Amino acid sequence: MARIARLSLVLSSLALVLVVGCTRNGGDPPGGTDAYVPPGVDAGHIVSGNLRIAPADQVVMLTGGASQTVEYHAFLRDGSGAESDVTGATAWSSTLAGVGSFSGSTFTTASDRGGRTNIVATYMGMTTTTTLTVQLDRIVIADGATTDTPGRFAGADGAGTGPAIVYPDDGAMFPPNLGGLELHYMPNGAEAFELVVSTSSVNLRVYFGCPESVGGGCIYTMERSVWDTVATAASGQDPVTYRLRGVTAAGEIRASAERTMAVAADPITGGLYYWNAGGGSIDRFEFGVPGARAERFLDQGRAGAAMCVGCHALSRDGRRISIGTDIPTTTFQVFDVASRERVFSLGGGGGGFGFPSQPNFASFSPNASEIVTSFLTGLTIRDATTGTATVDRLGGGPASQPDWSPDGDHIVFVRHDAPSIGGLVDVGGVTSGRITIIDREGTGWGAPRTIVGIDGVNNYYPSYSPDGLFISFCRSPSNINSMGVDPDSGSSAVPDAQLWLIPSDRSGAARQLTTIAGRADSWPKWDPTPYLHQGHPLYWMSWTSRRAYGLRLAEDQRAQIWMAAFDPTLAATGEQGFRAAFRLPFQDIETSNHIPQWVTSVERHPCTTNADCGGEFCVDGRCFAEEPLL
Repeated sequence: MARIARLSLVLSSLALVLVVGCTRNGGDPPGGTDAYVPPGVDAGHIVSGNLRIAPADQVVMLTGGASQTVEYHAFLRDGSGAESDVTGATAWSSTLAGVGSFSGSTFTTASDRGGRTNIVATYMGMTTTTTLTVQLDRIVIADGATTDTPGRFAGADGAGTGPAIVYPDDGAMFPPNLGGLELHYMPNGAEAFELVVSTSSVNLRVYFGCPESVGGGCIYTMERSVWDTVATAASGQDPVTYRLRGVTAAGEIRASAERTMAVAADPITGGLYYWNAGGGSIDRFEFGVPGARAERFLDQGRAGAAMCVGCHALSRDGRRISIGTDIPTTTFQVFDVASRERVFSLGGGGGGFGFPSQPNFASFSPNASEIVTSFLTGLTIRDATTGTATVDRLGGGPASQPDWSPDGDHIVFVRHDAPSIGGLVDVGGVTSGRITIIDREGTGWGAPRTIVGIDGVNNYYPSYSPDGLFISFCRSPSNINSMGVDPDSGSSAVPDAQLWLIPSDRSGAARQLTTIAGRADSWPKWDPTPYLHQGHPLYWMSWTSRRAYGLRLAEDQRAQIWMAAFDPTLAATGEQGFRAAFRLPFQDIETSNHIPQWVTSVERHPCTTNADCGGEFCVDGRCFAEEPLL
């Protein structure tokens, strides 16, 4: 059944891509796509598949920063073998965003992007394609370089130690709309640098000095146009190579070791909500908005908290958020995301260090009509509008950290030993945790079944993948409480915390995710949106880590949110399925950030002017706390 489910997902996703890829940029023919038949063509003799594009498999070169145009024509061959020009009645599109665009049947390339795209022609329900390769040779002069700098790299690489790339990790995959990617490197005696990125269609050379000096090394942040050149050429393709060459004052040229990176085919949509431990607030970032910045979403004032707004969960569609306020949780609340108005509240509040009377952890059902909360007597399912409990004491004892499956038929959670304080209160952390699932049975829920339970260790923070076929979780081999050992660092301070993965149907063994392992890895959460890359499903997972971030943060210095791409097709064969990890660049480097919760859509208050936003900014009819840098 697991294989059938995976195959079904792949086929469904491929069908979706085919539909999206054939979006009409050129418009419908006169009278609609099913009405127009060119003169001289017998409608009864039109044969599906006899549509041809000319010119076919074109290659164009971009030189001098000028764009190029290609005039396309479509020809239809009828049953007798005669061809007619149906160009004007054909809808035209390109499958690679950014490389160029159509006006009618004329394709105009961008001036600074190369890549290989499919040109799609659609006529009367028939579709055919051809390829267009845009070759680009681009030179960029960045900070610390001059127009003379490229000439200093005309010679061959010499022997000896070249500049060393510290970040990003070799083999990382990035979404095409990431933005803000940093290159951290040690100069090793060089004073000017050439970043060379090579793909089958693009030769990009960026020249710079030491734009930002940090920790004895240098950091170059890719300008948006530079990243767009890389992302367009590499999107959906095999990994591309890059290396850093350095030249000394004496003219000696040395190069770093070659590295690879990949760019996913699809841009990330939706958004991410996370806990800013330094500000005691929930912050958020919206992908898909050019120039978007991280922004404060819910703070103490709005939530009525005395100390902080911490543990939170969002419905997958982004319409609802649940929060626990203060330490430990004395009030549990659900808010409407767009209006930030309170839907319901449980507990008397009071703020500060009170008696922990309310749930710390929760998860919404897929349609956001219900919410499951944790308690020492078991899980409680509540109406997500009123907070009224409809099912109580699920799970057979102390239960924490629930996550509702995407299909709504399963809930994974942590069974754990009750703390010494006893009673009915919830607790922030667990020890001796076992990963456990309950399954829907008719109108009720079945008995709990443990899928990961090992004596002497702590398993915690389980989370379903977007297809529900995998569960990620954390493990502390030394059984440290999931709250950690350093209260000032929040919930990522379990020093031996590891990331693990197990098939949800237990068809394979749990395995440690060593390819993305860092330091104190915690809170793994998945983007609920499935994507595709080279015909395979592609998912994204984020988590909190205290690993070193290049030259900016030493190991154990501060928790940040990291992310990695996951191929479930590879994971189903027993491989780990993850690419190397990278840090999400929109975060404040000075704050510890935790609990990355993904949504398919960022809901915002509608607006006409800034006055509608209560001190925020009205941008394209939606309110933003931080105005995007367009």
